[in-house]
Amino acid sequence: MAASPNGIFLPTDRRNKKFNGQEEDRVHSSSRANLLCLLAMAILASACATMPSDQGSIIQIVHDLEGVEPFKNVLIISVAGDFPTRAKFEQNIVNALSSDEALVTAFYAVVGRNPQLTRNILNNAVRSRLIDAIILTRIQGQDRADLYANRPTGREFDLYLYDYPELNTPVRIKTDTTNTFIVEVYDTRAEKKVWAIESLVFNSRTVDEAVSKQSAAIAAEILRDGLVQR
Repeated sequence: MAASPNGIFLPTDRRNKKFNGQEEDRVHSSSRANLLCLLAMAILASACATMPSDQGSIIQIVHDLEGVEPFKNVLIISVAGDFPTRAKFEQNIVNALSSDEALVTAFYAVVGRNPQLTRNILNNAVRSRLIDAIILTRIQGQDRADLYANRPTGREFDLYLYDYPELNTPVRIKTDTTNTFIVEVYDTRAEKKVWAIESLVFNSRTVDEAVSKQSAAIAAEILRDGLVQR
């Protein structure tokens, strides 16, 4: 027998059962907390994928694919870097996504080596080639909020509703630092953005290395989400 705090004697086995019950509650609470922590880590890991962490990471920002079938006729546009770099970027992604089931075309192959990107030129290319999807790659910050009032920029960037003439000015892809690329997929039939990611690449020694890393990572994400017919 053991005395309780109010002087009432309790059998020892009852006291032990009470202690053991409290201990089990603590164990269960700890297990639940660990499970929630692991679940949160899994969600984070799924949001940032494909590239090894020392090379870069992927952040999903738009995923509106309900009712969207894999695309079969895709136009690849890059406005990242100077014109030769843009052409290389486009061709790398074309090579990675092309198959017997999907026609994938670089923008420079449609409009020339120093292509100007305007909605009129883009609409003509889409109509003449029956394009069903556009994949656009740009560097974060290329679209400038200070140029036009009430024109969406950043994550609200909309290729279908507005012109962004600043994208026609060549920009430099930096080395030995972090470059963030925005990749957007537009469904030309619905005329809307259905998928987008931010793709970060770290500390590339050369521009060619940055382009190679990014184009491979971007193509892998597009294929992983089943955006292009295979």
